[in-house]
Amino acid sequence: MKRLFIVLLLFFLFDAIAQKHGQPLIDSLLAELPKLKEDTNKVKALIRVAQTYMLVNPNQSFPYVNQGLQLAEKIDWKKGIANAHNTLGLLVGDSGNNTLAREHFEKSYSINKSLDLKTNQVTNLSNIGRSYQRESDFSRAADNYFKALSIAEEMKSSEQIALVATNITVSFYSQKNYARATEYAEMALKNGELSNTPNNIAKALLQLGTIRMETKDSAASKKYMERALKMYEDMSNKPAMAQVLTNMADLEYPDLKKQLAILLRAQHIYDETSPLSIGSIVNMVNVGQTYYQLAKQHKEPERSDFLNRSESYLAKGKAAAIQTENAEILANVSVSLADLEETKGNYKAALEDFKKYNSINDSIFSQDKKNEIAGLEGKQNIAVKDREIAITKLTVLNQRRTQFGLIVGLALLGIIGGLFYWQSRSRKKANTTLMILNNQLDEANKIKARFFGILSHDLRSPVANLVHFLHLQKESPDLLNTEQQEVHQQNITSSAEGLLYTMEAMLLWSKEQMENFRPNIKQISVSSLFDYIQNFSGRNDKIKIIFRQADGLYVTADENYLRTIMQNLTANAIRTLKNTTNARIEWSAKKEGNTTILSISDNGTGISADQVKTLFDETTVNNERHGFGLHLVRDLAKAIQYKIAVESEPGKGTTFILTGAAA
Repeated sequence: MKRLFIVLLLFFLFDAIAQKHGQPLIDSLLAELPKLKEDTNKVKALIRVAQTYMLVNPNQSFPYVNQGLQLAEKIDWKKGIANAHNTLGLLVGDSGNNTLAREHFEKSYSINKSLDLKTNQVTNLSNIGRSYQRESDFSRAADNYFKALSIAEEMKSSEQIALVATNITVSFYSQKNYARATEYAEMALKNGELSNTPNNIAKALLQLGTIRMETKDSAASKKYMERALKMYEDMSNKPAMAQVLTNMADLEYPDLKKQLAILLRAQHIYDETSPLSIGSIVNMVNVGQTYYQLAKQHKEPERSDFLNRSESYLAKGKAAAIQTENAEILANVSVSLADLEETKGNYKAALEDFKKYNSINDSIFSQDKKNEIAGLEGKQNIAVKDREIAITKLTVLNQRRTQFGLIVGLALLGIIGGLFYWQSRSRKKANTTLMILNNQLDEANKIKARFFGILSHDLRSPVANLVHFLHLQKESPDLLNTEQQEVHQQNITSSAEGLLYTMEAMLLWSKEQMENFRPNIKQISVSSLFDYIQNFSGRNDKIKIIFRQADGLYVTADENYLRTIMQNLTANAIRTLKNTTNARIEWSAKKEGNTTILSISDNGTGISADQVKTLFDETTVNNERHGFGLHLVRDLAKAIQYKIAVESEPGKGTTFILTGAAA
């Protein structure tokens, strides 16, 4: 059974928590309420009581926040109305009604936007994203998170950046992108420490601990989680304590009984505070999974007892996931129930649960969803660059106004003619420089946009083919005997791993290029380049691929640029040989004097003179439907100072030759 972990989704209040925490703070606020007049101070106190009860007993929050909303509307205090709606959204969302929660958050956001309260806008957008996150709608969640982050960075508020980064961490963690999740968790920790906000620090520590657990670094995971638990205990934050315990339980494996004791302790807290929260549902599922593991280790009658307990908790978790519309947890509990039903001999029920798991998992973790989230992050980065450009333009405009004032002043002294001539020349020169820079920026943006679109298409197509073959193998297993199935399974696994490596490497490189689209020249082993191309090409029984090279040969280039060129040329050769018998591709490398020569030859149909002309004509841009295209190969080769030549005759194959500096 696949275990569930909790990476805290941060809930946002408007006002900072006072130095008192938990019940002592509630008692002091309740003692002051009767003394207050029906004004803004009483609204603040009522909502503060509700917010503090959220950390102790959320059910007791509703009466106070409703009183606060009624009073705020009575005295027409817009900020108080917005604050009350935000708090109601948090309470309703934690009870499982995400749709109603978003209605409250959006009402609050509309008011705060009209009042230009940027900190509160960050809060609202983050809470809207959190409600979508609970429904496993990662794209909409990320869209709201990045909007909130953009405002927080514009404010230069470490506290707000930490708040938003915590939730963005969850989005990438849910997509199993642990590198990006770690980046944003560390951003949250750094900014939490800068703003001295314990709640943000504790959440970032828990997230880092959970990520380390997923990456099998148990020692580091335990240290992070113990620090987080201690901070939550000091703050008397019971729901957060339970969430930390849920995650820490897995560190006790393989001692299942000790693990179960921690999970039951966490569930006791959840049942008291927030039985339908995402943490409570996850913990229920983990309790059920632990009972199932215990059943597998025991004989009757303990085995039946453990299986019944497992089924009870998993059924509760499934019902809660359905009630709160949490697709991610529903997928996990479905596959756990499938294992349980199979163990009990209920194979039909097990099959239905497993189909449910596959259906949900395919819908929420598709490659399209991941690409959409990556695109949203890219939009946020571009927005930051656009703001920098706008600031630069304003600076230039102010400088021009100052210069004009100087001209007018100097004109009164009788030298307006000469100064006006000088100013005119300076303005023309500045305008020309700015125009050139703007054109270069526009061209770079177009290249990047085309690059990412092509890259996405090239990466998704082989994934789709691989998934299609897996479905074919699953639905028609009788087509292959046992030995063939094992061989094909090994090939599929190897191809998928190689494809994943290629995809991650190229996407990471593409992301880096957003900020610095320049080659990084270094020495590269030719053997490593050929190994990469061999892994990229995968196993192909119809095409023979040969690699020839001198021992210990190195080239000097940007590794990613050169890999991209070689990968595209290989892909083009494979497509050319699709209908060729005795198909053959040969990569060779040799050193001649001070130059290194790489070449790829195929025995395909060859290419026409017009296609060869396209490669060297910088005014021609085409072939985008087939990956990078010859024009992009040409541009990348030029960027790393490599020469590319083509030798081809129709019907006799094609040879591409790359010539660069020797190492």
